[in-house]
Amino acid sequence: MAKTAEDQFVSCIPLPAMASSVSTARMHTRALMDKWHLTHVVDDAELIVSEIVTNAIRVTNIIPLQARYTELYDRMEVVCLYLYLLTPELVIEVWDPKREPPRRHDATLDDEGGRGLFLVESLSQRWGIRWPPAGGKIVWASLALGAT
Repeated sequence: MAKTAEDQFVSCIPLPAMASSVSTARMHTRALMDKWHLTHVVDDAELIVSEIVTNAIRVTNIIPLQARYTELYDRMEVVCLYLYLLTPELVIEVWDPKREPPRRHDATLDDEGGRGLFLVESLSQRWGIRWPPAGGKIVWASLALGAT
């Protein structure tokens, strides 16, 4: 069955490689899920976005939280968040300029982090990594929409 224009929605936002961009990505995802009438998957989508964006920012040259304008201007690294509504799934992609793939860690109960890819794997239908010809990498996840 051919997709119609109504079946396809796309969002793309560049985010500075700063820790505060994770909350921006979460808010953007929440607002988009509401706009696209996908409130039934908002929590899972928001968590997947948060984990993938966090990983992308960590491997990129992170801009200090209290950066001066000259630091931002001279070192502006970005990651890009893409959200595609391709009925019957939501595709989440995050591009960053580094080629190192994310690694899944076996976190212990005492670890404060290290569960991100486990969460992405658990919540998504499938996920993966691809290396675009222009450079960097894209980490993606597909979230089944189910019945609305």
